[in-house]
Amino acid sequence: MKYIYLIFALLACSILFGQPAYMPVTTLAEDFGATWCMNCPLAWQGLQEVHSATNNSEFISARLFTTSGELSNAIIEERFSYYNVIGLPNVIFNGIVSLEGIGEGTADGTDYLSALALTRYSASPIKIVPTNFSFERGLVSGSVIMISPDVTISDARLVYYLLEDNVGEEDHIVRGILYDDNVSLSGYGDTYNYNKTFSINPSWVVSNLWGIVFLQISDKKIVQCVSSLPLPEYNFRVAMDWNPSIQGDADTTYLSSPLWFFNLGAAENYTMRLESDNVPGDWYLNYCDETGNCYPGSIDRPFSMAAGEAISFHLNLTIGSPATVDFRFIVSSPNIGSYSIPFRYSVGTPVIDETNSPVALQVNGLYPNPVSGSAVFRLFSPKNNASATIDIYNVKGQKVQCITTIDLHNGINEISFVPKTSLPNGVYFYRLQNSNNQAGRFLLLK
Repeated sequence: MKYIYLIFALLACSILFGQPAYMPVTTLAEDFGATWCMNCPLAWQGLQEVHSATNNSEFISARLFTTSGELSNAIIEERFSYYNVIGLPNVIFNGIVSLEGIGEGTADGTDYLSALALTRYSASPIKIVPTNFSFERGLVSGSVIMISPDVTISDARLVYYLLEDNVGEEDHIVRGILYDDNVSLSGYGDTYNYNKTFSINPSWVVSNLWGIVFLQISDKKIVQCVSSLPLPEYNFRVAMDWNPSIQGDADTTYLSSPLWFFNLGAAENYTMRLESDNVPGDWYLNYCDETGNCYPGSIDRPFSMAAGEAISFHLNLTIGSPATVDFRFIVSSPNIGSYSIPFRYSVGTPVIDETNSPVALQVNGLYPNPVSGSAVFRLFSPKNNASATIDIYNVKGQKVQCITTIDLHNGINEISFVPKTSLPNGVYFYRLQNSNNQAGRFLLLK
């Protein structure tokens, strides 16, 4: 009876929402490498797995080569300096999540799919509308439009990549980069029009050229991206401006902020349901639409979306005993297959979920490695005024040093590290305190 009462009580409410003040983000992975880098092909192999699991509306990648003959030039080298790229390969997702080197989850795409999960369902306050990609003339034009009434962007950089496929055995090779600096947008409908022209090298194959345009703010975060690559006929996307890893209370109800579904392709008929793992018997997972109608989450519900339509839903959860529950919206259609949007609700100890949560602190490497005198940790923070502690361990697992920093800013932070003079040469490990970050390793050579 509790379950039935909940549904009817919520049906009596009217939950009306307007159109979304954001669009889904297209994630850009910048793959920094070199032709002489032996492990760089493994990074590109892993990125192919991400491409196979997504479409050009969700994910785009670009490859930049350093000191590699005709594949490199001064402006591409500047991009390496912009991110302070040292170790290769280094794949950077949307300017803020950096995966350096080769790990167990590289070639099969596992690490990169986890990085994509941090931005795959993110919301952008802007949309980029290209009007012309004419590579015979090197012309790129279009508009950047603010769609949020509340967000202000100032001193941003609009970046233009010209890329070529089928360069020998290589694809997605960045050939040229152009910039517009000091881009500012404020207020719904505010528009920045762009019109840039690349110089086309006669040795490039024009039919293999394509382009990317993206807006990058001062902390290096890429807030939106678009390319000239073809988009799928049926293009279902999801975006939310709240954290899908929820820390809440027991014995309560939870109604989420809007979760927006976008049909960016042809009209389509869908079904949706909530699917969960290990749900306690006193939990109920339901959802409501924008008119206040609420539905049992476990039952397939059909719905339709016209081309260009956006509709919102809200998680409607009854939480009982303490637990951590992973669940997901499953949206299916004959043309898109099955599309999964993951969530986690945790009661009790805070959960650090580096796969689904876009708010986890991350250590993105130590440079240089080996360490001889001083070095720098690159630490990603999801917010301003955060603090973090990095612990240093010897090979016996004994903590030998810790580095605490405060007043971190949102984005990539560089944290100075000077090893204690008493530490002997050898192998050491570092790990972010109170996190599930995998331990990193470095060699100390004084």
